[in-house]
Amino acid sequence: MYNKSAGCSSNSVFLHIVKHINLKMGDSVFTKFYKIGDKSFTRNRFFTFRILLVFLMTNLQKSIQREISLFVDAVELDGGSIPEVSKSAFCKARRKLHPTVFKALSNEVVNEFYKFGEAELWHGYRIIGVDGSRLVMPKALSSRFGVVVSSEGNKDNNATCMAQGLTMYDTLNNITLYGALEHINESEVSLLYKALADIVLNKNDILIFDRNFASYLLFFYLQKLGVQFCFRMKSGWWNIVKDFNASGKESQILVLKMRLKDREAAIALGITETSLKCRLTRVELDGGEIEILLTSLTDGDKISVADTKELYGKRWPIEDSYKTFKNKVCIENFSGKTENAVMQDFYVKIFIMNLTAVAIRPINTALIKESVKIKYPHQVNLIEALATMKRAVVSFFVTGKLAKGMKRLITRVSKITEPIRKGRKFKRKHKGRKKHYMAQKPV
Repeated sequence: MYNKSAGCSSNSVFLHIVKHINLKMGDSVFTKFYKIGDKSFTRNRFFTFRILLVFLMTNLQKSIQREISLFVDAVELDGGSIPEVSKSAFCKARRKLHPTVFKALSNEVVNEFYKFGEAELWHGYRIIGVDGSRLVMPKALSSRFGVVVSSEGNKDNNATCMAQGLTMYDTLNNITLYGALEHINESEVSLLYKALADIVLNKNDILIFDRNFASYLLFFYLQKLGVQFCFRMKSGWWNIVKDFNASGKESQILVLKMRLKDREAAIALGITETSLKCRLTRVELDGGEIEILLTSLTDGDKISVADTKELYGKRWPIEDSYKTFKNKVCIENFSGKTENAVMQDFYVKIFIMNLTAVAIRPINTALIKESVKIKYPHQVNLIEALATMKRAVVSFFVTGKLAKGMKRLITRVSKITEPIRKGRKFKRKHKGRKKHYMAQKPV
């Protein structure tokens, strides 16, 4: 179904990124910045700086010794040669690596991807979903991340170590722009302000938020940053929303005034404007539920009420990204119990998700174009793509068999596709979390 020769030529962006990452990993300045200790990675060991990075890229899920054996096999199958070592060698090596190295590499993937100008846009805008989620952490990190006490019969004294996470996600291109993990008592909103200080945004970005983020201070701060926004509003919290809802109007332009209680915080954030023009729109969901949106897109001739409904619907892929993060790359199945190990796993999985997204994007585009004669368009099976990337990173970053690795990746993922059935809805079921036990890794 998928034209492999077309895929090879259209993957020039991905190949460029792989070569760029290879150069970064081999750069002495880059290595020095992200290693812990001046003497780290100076001796001729199994886990050199590069080998350690790539080994962590293989999405460690099984026992470490088993993962080392699989890694050695992958290198040998690619024509390379590498000895097998004990898991203690890995544990010693990872202590020398700063976890933000993968945050830096992920940013390289993101920056290089956008340079090519092939990113999908909506009305000329990049759509960025913002959302938070809690992650179960190793119990040994309770003092670092905190615990949540459950009323449901948890055998571990009803206390689970958890962290508060936040991500910012390009929902049209499936790229994670930012990720953070902090103490469970830190709010999603406070994490957001840290993210906004760390990430580069522009006037063609629209940030989309669910109901828990809306505040006057945040509206004004986003205006200061020069970005667009769209919030789903809680009808019972806001007088302006109650009045608009009672009016029966579909759309209304508002001018919000800075609140006295926010002025001190606004000054600290560098906000000088005291008024803000925005727009409320009323949209009806497929189930008949009324939803009120507040947006900075005030020109009704360019962005209609129907467009704002479509815009908010573009937020949903960030929910799917958390599903991928937790259930497919199994972020909560950590390969170590220390904070350093946990943060390495967190950032490396964001990196792999981004690398995979860029790799399969042209394949998905071709699959959709070629599906005009069948009932449903098809897309790459993401689980298969992530599993294939586990082997592919060895070809890309260890043995240097880029062409071979790319051919294997395209051949594999183009065979295992799945239909895209739009409009399907299922009742949401809240299931208990799957526990990952450090001493009981799968074979």
